[in-house]
Formats: sequence, structure tokens, C-alpha cells
Amino acid sequence: MELQKLGITHRNGIPIYIKDIGVASDASAIQTNIVRIDGKEQVYLPVFKRQGANTIAAVEAVKKALPQLKDRMPEDVNLNVIFDQSSYVKSAISSLVFSGISGLILVILVLLLFLGNYRSALIVSLSLPLSIMTAFIVLSITGQAINSITLGGIALVLGLLVDNSIVVLENIDRHLQMGKNATKAALDAALEVATPVLASTLVIIVVFIPTLFLTGIAKDLFSPLAITVAGAMLGSYIFSLTLIPITAANLFKNKLPSTAEKEKTGFRKTVEKWRIAYQESLEKALQKKKSYLAFTLGLFFLSLLGFVNLGYELFPKTDVGQMEILVRKESGTPLRTTEKTIAKMEGILKEVMGDDLSQTVSNIGVFYDLPAAYTPNSGTQDAFIKAQLIEGHEKATDSYVPILRERFHNEFPGVEVSFNTGGLITAALNEGKSSPIDVQVKGNKLEVLRALAERLRDTINAIPTTRDVRILQRIDQPTKEMDIDRVKAAELGVEPVDAIKNLVSALNSSTTFNKAFWIDENNGNHYYVGVTYPESEINKEHTLENVIATSKFGNPVPYKLFSRISETTQPVEINHHNLTREFNVYANVEGSDIGSVSDDIALRIKEFRKTLPKGYEVNFEGEVAVMKRSFSNLGLGLILAVLFAFLIITPLFKSFRQPLIIILAFPLGLIGIVALMMITGTNLSIQSIMGIIMMVGISVSYGNILIDRINNLIKEGMQKTDAIINGASDRFRPVLMTAATTVFALLPTAIGIGESGGANVPLAIAVIGGTITATLLTLYIIPILYLMIAKTQHNEN
Repeated sequence: MELQKLGITHRNGIPIYIKDIGVASDASAIQTNIVRIDGKEQVYLPVFKRQGANTIAAVEAVKKALPQLKDRMPEDVNLNVIFDQSSYVKSAISSLVFSGISGLILVILVLLLFLGNYRSALIVSLSLPLSIMTAFIVLSITGQAINSITLGGIALVLGLLVDNSIVVLENIDRHLQMGKNATKAALDAALEVATPVLASTLVIIVVFIPTLFLTGIAKDLFSPLAITVAGAMLGSYIFSLTLIPITAANLFKNKLPSTAEKEKTGFRKTVEKWRIAYQESLEKALQKKKSYLAFTLGLFFLSLLGFVNLGYELFPKTDVGQMEILVRKESGTPLRTTEKTIAKMEGILKEVMGDDLSQTVSNIGVFYDLPAAYTPNSGTQDAFIKAQLIEGHEKATDSYVPILRERFHNEFPGVEVSFNTGGLITAALNEGKSSPIDVQVKGNKLEVLRALAERLRDTINAIPTTRDVRILQRIDQPTKEMDIDRVKAAELGVEPVDAIKNLVSALNSSTTFNKAFWIDENNGNHYYVGVTYPESEINKEHTLENVIATSKFGNPVPYKLFSRISETTQPVEINHHNLTREFNVYANVEGSDIGSVSDDIALRIKEFRKTLPKGYEVNFEGEVAVMKRSFSNLGLGLILAVLFAFLIITPLFKSFRQPLIIILAFPLGLIGIVALMMITGTNLSIQSIMGIIMMVGISVSYGNILIDRINNLIKEGMQKTDAIINGASDRFRPVLMTAATTVFALLPTAIGIGESGGANVPLAIAVIGGTITATLLTLYIIPILYLMIAKTQHNEN
């Protein structure tokens, strides 16, 4: 090798070459990181996309570049993509598209059943693709991408998109039955309901406006969803008052549908029987209005009791088919020793998961460069294993965790193990933390922080549903401390700076502080050139004390002559929060919801704080803190949604009492939401709270259409009670139909179809439960409240 013959100095006229004092050879930096893929040690290159970049586009671009890179590699080097996030994104989008198409088919079937003929169903169905197209146009204008959130918004609002068209078409039908020609009926009907339809549309839109003012993860999740809903509902309004009347006037020509055609439709006859039965039951309900109200209020208070006892979490858990296992051995464990433990754990993973296991990627230690910012490892004692399950795996990913945890604890005593099955969304919501529960201990002295953290760990570990309770920071890293005696060093002619550089060169490399390169003229590649001790020498007992420092007198001076070497311990890592030192106690949850466990921990922390030394504090961070901030923001959004809805419908009715009737009916909708969540075992989350907020718009739009019809009948001279009964009867079929389209459109989403389909389940369940209740409230409670509260011009006269 050329470097062997490189001269470095002259002594007594004789040149000294590198080969005279050492060996120049191909080498590498001291290894501090190992990656194993499916049990084999390989080179692992993570690629991170820029903030705001499209995941699928970034992955495809990387895959496209691989053949070009392969051409520059030796033939025996293979380049393989072992994992990419786009597979999860594509799966999520595929699930949402499937749910959306399934919902669309169900909506069309409901329309065929209720409307009784294909022409009516066709007219209403026309508004669906056009409204969705409008949503895409709005997304493009606002710079939003088509992703799982925006597609989820379309799936969510699918049933509502036909509501306006149903109301308009039903009113055209009513006007045709009055003997008007098709054109006149379409025009009069559209103008008659234009204002209430506008109000209903605006109410659906404005309940999402508060999400634009949210912060943190709630804003990231729901701002695109709000824009999607607003765009789709805008299209629904425009086409319901333009396309629907025009198409109806041309298609039906005084046949919407004929009486004979109605009689052929069995389901329409059934709905008519329901309408007559409903009208009779409403008459009785108005006579016993206090009893009905008392019963409803009783159910409402029971639902409140159920609501406060619901489990809660930040985001619903989904099975993404991935598992991350964090492993930590004793501080200072050599890299290869840790690797042996990981290899055994990989074997257990294969044994337990069997055919469900697709791939394992194990990352041991830390590569001290840019990747160090993206790893949970802090030294050679740390590792993490990522297990990817096959698509359509037989067992749930979570079901393997208790089995693996028990095996690891039994076969590797003293090794800390933590499991995470949340995947990408959970990591994003949890601010990158490895566990949902993160309790911070803040203060000054590391030893005191460690002692407090250990007490807190034991306190949290005593809760039956907590798992993997551990302290992130350690202060027991074995360390060699070298204390230079500056007086002795000066006497021997040793400069401390030069001495430190020699020590760093010996233990690591001179490239740490002095970059030098050698360029291979054959291929143009450059290589670091540095001096260091052979790795085998570094680990010997007396190596440190014999490291040579150069004296200004020209003679070599070993370290042991001017320094004292002792063994001690140092922190593995030191973390700060707002400039204050902190220790983190992490915990996972099993067999319960995160909210309930965090409440239990909060009670214990309250007592724990009483024993804290002065200047020390304990705080909740991580997913729990994000959850509480998000719930607070969404609670404010709910209040603003109700306020905005009230302000919109007040000018429509030119009254404060009638809008108040509709608004008062909304809280009662909690009955159905809580009931369905309890039946399905659904926890309260930001998704379900968003569903509750959406119910403000749905319940107000239903009540708005009903009260508007009652007011019109009163204006025509009908008595208040008769107007209520006849108005409610007139709106029975459209209210029932819009409720059915909303419920059936969300049914595939509520079932949670697909690998990533569970994320929107709580939102769909909340809307379905609320819609069912809103329908009953619209048909019974609103008429009762109208009779008791509303003042009418007719009555005053």
C-alpha cells in the first residue's frame, strides 16, 4: 500500500516511514452500531423524507433511483428496500376508498328503496359524484393533498351529501301531487326550501370551522377534514338547488311517481304505514308531552353518567401489523454481547410468531452521526427490534405481546424490554415517545432525580394495568476518568491539549479533530486517513496509562507519569426540558384504556408531590398531555359549533325561541352516542369527539327542515297543534331517508374494514349513534318543545 512508504520525518539524516512505526491498512471506525435484517448483519440505510413531502412520491423516487445506484456497485452487492411507509399509507387509502365505495352503494340502495323508482334515485345520486368533485377542487385550491384524512372526510360526509337533494326532491314530489306541472313544481319546491337548505348546509360547514383554530395534532388531523367537508357540502348545496330541480322537471314531466307506480313498491307502502303510525303516536306524545320529556331527560342523565365512565384515549388503536421492541441491557455492555442477546430474541420471535412473521430488523448500538438523532438507543447496551407481520396475519399483533414479554423476562433476567405496536400514527401523536405514558421528574442534581424517578417507577409499576415501566436516563455508565496533573505535565514539557489529542487518536482516531483524506486515483473515492491504536490493544488493561504524549523536550512521556486514572460512572444521557434537567419514567398500558390508567397515576403523583424536595417537580407529558390538550381544544370547538349553529338559524326563523328548541335537542343526542359507544366498547377519543361535534350540524339540520315546514303551515292558517302534526308527518319520510343514508354510508367505516380501517371507527360510531337519536328527537322531542315554547304569529293574532 502506498501509505506504508510515506515518509513522516527524518532522524540523524535517516527517513522515518509509516511502516517503521505502525501499519497502514484498510480499516474502519470502531464499530458502535450493528444492524441485523432477518438475522443477518447487513448495511442499513434509512432515508427520511422532508417535512411536508408526499410519502408515496418520496418512496417511489427512492425506488426509481436504486437501479442507478446498483450500476455503480460491485456485482455481489444487492440493494433492497426492506420497509417503506408508503405501504401503510396505501393500505389506509385503500381501506378508505373501499369504505367509501361500499357506503356509496348502500346509499344508492337506500334511495331506491325510499324513492321507489330508479329515476328518483338517479336524480339524487347525481349530486354525489359532483359534490365529491367539488371537494377535490376545493382541496386543490387550498393546497391540500388527497390522503387518508381527506378521503376519511369524504367517507364521513357521503350520506350527508344527498340530504339536500332528498329534501328538494321530496318537496318537488309534494308540489307535483298538488297538481302542478313539472317545471312549476320544481321551481316552487326549490324556492320554498332554498333558505332552510342553505341554513342546514351552513350549519354542517360551520361546526368544522373551529377546527381551523385548533393547535397541535388536533389541527393537523381535522383542518384538512374540515376543508373536505366544507367543499363537499358546498357542492351538495349548489347541485341540490340547480341540477336536481332541472333534472326532475325534465325526467318526470308530471310523473313523480304516479300513484299506480307507488302502489307497486312494497317498501314505499311500508314507509307510508310507518308515517301514519308515527302521526298517530305523535298526537299521543303531544298529549303526554311532560311524560315524554321526563323520560327523555332521564335517559339523558343516564347517558351523562355513562359518558363520564367511558374509557378514553388520544387515538383509537389499530392493528398495523408492526411491533417495535426496545431492549436495554446493563450500562456499558459491549456491542457484540448485546448482539448475542438480540440474536436469541430474534429466535424467540420466529418461534412465537411462526408464519405470521414477515421480517425482523434489529438495530444495536448507535451510529454517531446524523442517524443518532433518529434512534431510541443511547449506547452499545441498547437495541430495538422491528418485527413486520405478513399482510392478513392470523393473530392480532397485540396478542403476541404478553407471550413475548413473559418469555423475554424469564430468559433474559435484568434486561429491560418494552413493546410498542402503535405504528406510525401513534408515534406521530405521541411526539415520537416510545410509550404513551411519560412522567417527567425535573430538578438539578442527577442523583436526586434518579432516586425520585426510581420511587416513581415503583409507584407506577404497582398499578395492575401498567407494563414495561422504566426510566429512560441512567447514571451508571462505566467510565475511565483521567485527571491530568497540570504541574507535573508542565515539568515534563507536556501540553494538555496535545496530550488529549494523542489520547483521542489512540482510543478513537485523529480524524475526530483533524480531517485528512486519501483519494484513490482508480475510482475517485476518498478515504479518511487517521492514526489510532488497533482495537484489540484498546481493551487491554494498561493501554490507557501507556498512551504516549509528546514532550517539548523531544522525549515520549506516558500518561501515567502526569495523570491519575480511576474508574467511575457517568450518565448515559442527560436530557433537558426548558433548560431544566429531567428524568422520564415511561410506561405502557395493557388491559385498560390510557385515560383511566393516567387518572390513576395522576392520583398517586398528587401524593408523591408532597414528598418532593424543594426545587423538584413532577409533570405528565407524552400522549397523556397531548390527549388532554386536544380534548380541551375540541371541547372549545364543540361550544363554538353550537354557538355558530345558533347564530345561523336565528335569522332564518326570526326568533330566538325556535332556534333554541333545535339547540336544546342537541345535548339529548348524547343518549344515542353513549349507548352505541358502550355497546361496541368504543373509547372516547379525538375521533369520537369530532363525531359529537359533527352531530351538532346533523341535529340542527334535521330540526331546521322540520320547524320550517311547521312555520309554513301556520302561515297558511293552520292551528299550531295541527301544523305540528301535519308538518312533522310531511317531513317524516325525508328525515327518515336522510338518517338512513347517513347511517348506511358510514356503516362500512364503522365496521372498520381493512388493515388501517380502525382509525375512523369511533368517529363513525359517534355519528351513527347520534344520527339515530337525532332522528327520534326531531320526530318527537322537537314537536313537543315547539308546542311548549315556540310563539307563532298565528297564535298571537
